[in-house]
Amino acid sequence: MKRLLLIISAIVVAIACQPKCDDANYLTFKNAKWEVTNIDNGITLKQYHFQGEEQIFESSQYISIIEIDTKAAATGRWALANDPGKITQTSKFAADSSALVAMNGTFYNMSVPYNSVSFFRKYGELCYEFTENMGQRDNGALAIGEDGQIYLVAAPVDTIGMVLDKEWAINIEEPHVMGSGPLLMMDGKNAYLDESSFNTKRHPRSALATNSKKVFLITVDGRAPGVADGMSLPELTKIMHYAGAVNALNLDGGGSTTLYVKGIGIVNHPSDNKQFDKEGERYVVNSLLFIK
Repeated sequence: MKRLLLIISAIVVAIACQPKCDDANYLTFKNAKWEVTNIDNGITLKQYHFQGEEQIFESSQYISIIEIDTKAAATGRWALANDPGKITQTSKFAADSSALVAMNGTFYNMSVPYNSVSFFRKYGELCYEFTENMGQRDNGALAIGEDGQIYLVAAPVDTIGMVLDKEWAINIEEPHVMGSGPLLMMDGKNAYLDESSFNTKRHPRSALATNSKKVFLITVDGRAPGVADGMSLPELTKIMHYAGAVNALNLDGGGSTTLYVKGIGIVNHPSDNKQFDKEGERYVVNSLLFIK
C-alpha cells in the first residue's frame, strides 16, 4: 500500500512539474538572483539581465516584471491614458496622472492622425474602432471596470486564432477597454500563434498578465544584439508561465516598449534610440496606468 501511495505521489509531482521541471530555461529563470525593488505595499519590481552562462533561450535578455497583488490593486485603480490626435511619452502620461506605474499601450498609427489601430474605449465613449486588419493582434483586450480593477478578455476566434467577429469588443461591459494581441494565454492554456514574422522574430515586448492573486506588467528589452536580443511570442509565452500567470496579452512592443515607476523613472531600456540605455523612449498614442 505504501509503495502504491509513493507511485501515485510521484505521478502527481511529475504532472505538476510539467512543462517546467524539465525546462532548463525555467530553472535559469527561477534561480536567477532577481534585483527586487519594493515600490509600494504589495507592489514590487523584479529585474534581471540574463547573459553569459545565464542566457535564456540561448540569448541575452533583460526582463522587467512589476507584480501587483490583488489586495494592493484594490487600494488603487487602473486607467487608460490617451490624448486624441497627439503622441505622448508613457512617462509623461504617468507623470501627468501621478501614476505609480505605467506601461505603453496598444498599436497605433505613427503619423497623423495618430490613432489607435485597435479597439479603444474610455469612460464608456468609443474612441477608436478596429481600423486595420491586424490579424491576431486584434484577438484580445484588457478591460477596466467601474471599480478600477483590470481583466483580460479573449475574442471569439477560429482554429488559427483569427477573430470571428470584428465587433466583439463592443459587447464588453466595462467602461474602459483597450484591444491588443496576440492573446498569449487564457485560463492557463496557450493561445494559438501563427507563423507570422511578428510572432516568430525576436523583438522588444510588452505584456500584461494576471492570475487569481496578481497582475503582472512585463517588458523584455531588445534590438541590442548580444546584450538584449528580444523575444519571439512563443518565448514570451513561456516567460508568462514561468512568472506564474494564467492569462496573458501581448501589447505593442518594439520601440514602444516602456516601463515606468514613479520616483524612479523608466526602468527598462526603450530601444527607439538604438542604444541600450534609458533614453530611447518613443512617443505613443496610449498607455496603461496604475494610480494609487
